[in-house]
Amino acid sequence: MTSISTAFEAHQLMCEKNTLIAFTGHFDHLLTTLLLINIKNKLSSLESTTGIDRKVYSVLVESIENVSKHSLSGDEQQNNAILLLSKSEDRYTIVTGNHIINSEIPALKAKLDKVLNHNPTELKQMYREQILSKRSDENNAGLGIIDIAIKSGNMIKYEFKPLTELTSFYLLQTEITIQ
Repeated sequence: MTSISTAFEAHQLMCEKNTLIAFTGHFDHLLTTLLLINIKNKLSSLESTTGIDRKVYSVLVESIENVSKHSLSGDEQQNNAILLLSKSEDRYTIVTGNHIINSEIPALKAKLDKVLNHNPTELKQMYREQILSKRSDENNAGLGIIDIAIKSGNMIKYEFKPLTELTSFYLLQTEITIQ
């Protein structure tokens, strides 16, 4: 059970980090739709540079799809994910996280590293090639990750936090600079 002081500490941390949206739970279709509507309204109510709110929203959609794609299936307790959106003076930060089977980490890490090792021009070319090719799981470099990298200027970080012998928690952080 959460104590009052723990709730207060969480609130203080979220205020300190300028957290606009914080969600943890299972991302089902209905909840994702409601969450995205809420986020869209929140972003449009903020004074932002033209186009930044659309870019942030687009990256959020791809990030949530990434959570859905790489989450454990089955046990809803093990399928709790996290979404955080915060805003500082110069950037938005999006963090998503979900449980993942350890055996899937090497392939996902290879896709992420492949994307992170390319410049914007190469990423756009990679995106075009993926769109035009017949994709399969083996050659799919992750259109969503490529799109996130393009829109964020490749300001992506990731981590896999071990939980058990079989599972880890996959965290993806994306930053979008406010110009």
